[in-house]
Amino acid sequence: MNLKKFFLIFALLLPLTASAARPARRVSQSELASIVTEFRQYEGVEVVRLGRLGTMAVKGILRHADADDPDTRELSRALRGIKGVTILEYDDASEEVRERLVRRIGRAVRHGELLMEAKDGGSTMQVFGFVDESTGTVRDFVLHTPDSHALICLFGTLPMEAVGKLMAQ
Repeated sequence: MNLKKFFLIFALLLPLTASAARPARRVSQSELASIVTEFRQYEGVEVVRLGRLGTMAVKGILRHADADDPDTRELSRALRGIKGVTILEYDDASEEVRERLVRRIGRAVRHGELLMEAKDGGSTMQVFGFVDESTGTVRDFVLHTPDSHALICLFGTLPMEAVGKLMAQ
């Protein structure tokens, strides 16, 4: 499935998935951080982790990189509430490490709110997060693609409207 197409569908369906009657369920940031710390030592596992300072630097660079480009401005606005980013890619890890990671990530996200699951052939993409209807944001966005061996975590808030606009383009 085309990633841009997925995000467009996600942005359009996101408001429909929210319900005030559901209790707040979040993915544990500390559990995900523990997994990343444990598995980053294995060969074939690549990690990019930006804390608050690193994320601020990237947002600053992005804000000044091409201030005249409307796409860059929209992205900059959308990322304003992000406080941390973690990307874990484990495609080149051994089969044993990949299987352990999929199990551990599955346990870590099991208490989170599954916003969307997309299946395309044998591939699955799961999106977790917490929709805050009162502010129109998604908190702690976690995307896991077990078949593509990737985990992307955006900790903080993303405006639903900005995500929809970006994906529509």
